[in-house]
Amino acid sequence: MTIIEKLKLGVIKFVSGILVLLLLILATGCAAPTAPLVTRVIDGDTIEVDIAGTIYKVRYIGIDTPEPDDKRPEFCALAQEATRYNRQLVEGKTIRLEKDISETDQYGRLLRYVYIGDTLVNAELVRQGLAWAISYPPDTKYQDYLEELEAEARQDKIGIWQEAQPPLLIIVENVEITYIFYDGLVPRVESDEYVEITNLGDQPQELTGCILTDISEGYPSFIFPSYILAPGKSIRVYTNEYHPEWGGFSFEYSQAIWNNTEPDVAVLYDNQGREISRKSY
Repeated sequence: MTIIEKLKLGVIKFVSGILVLLLLILATGCAAPTAPLVTRVIDGDTIEVDIAGTIYKVRYIGIDTPEPDDKRPEFCALAQEATRYNRQLVEGKTIRLEKDISETDQYGRLLRYVYIGDTLVNAELVRQGLAWAISYPPDTKYQDYLEELEAEARQDKIGIWQEAQPPLLIIVENVEITYIFYDGLVPRVESDEYVEITNLGDQPQELTGCILTDISEGYPSFIFPSYILAPGKSIRVYTNEYHPEWGGFSFEYSQAIWNNTEPDVAVLYDNQGREISRKSY
């Protein structure tokens, strides 16, 4: 091989190497961004997402859902319903996030419109009567649309817009809070805490509308849906877990409820607000 041929071969190898390097750089730069994965639903309008291995809290723009620590039991119940619906829509799923003007709020949470497929989750919560349309300037891109949905939900009297009906009198007897598992095993959030309620009598007891509350703090509260507790049977209301074998009830609360160092007091009321049972630990 002549010197000229060797030089040509060297140039070809050099150029080929440069081209391979450029292709690698382009491939890396043009790789599809990692879609946000919802790792936890905190409440009706806040979630945690994993974006390329980093966890962020995301606050939905333009709406506000009832707070789970509201001292009004009916609003606690709505907060739980909003959290359940939000979880049903997005938990464990990949989503699309859309920014408006602001990047984060004062708490460092990303401010975003959240999509699951073509569904704008912010709007869907308002449509179902589970959120108010609240303007937080300058992030108001879809505010007119959200307010239209709110007007429709108000007209249909659903969710937070439903008219309160006086409850029918339900007599509850021989039902007691029998155990509070206050020191949960799940790190940080202790979602596996629970209050156990038992029918100690020999007749079925209707718990519809009964309210379980941590009276030491005044919140959260759990309002029982339509439910009959059989004689000798127990149910549990978990802090933020679902166990169908124990009734499937949850406070939908994103942090620990029952204090590990200063005992709290749980009280069960009937649907008229009369005390049925109380227990501490």
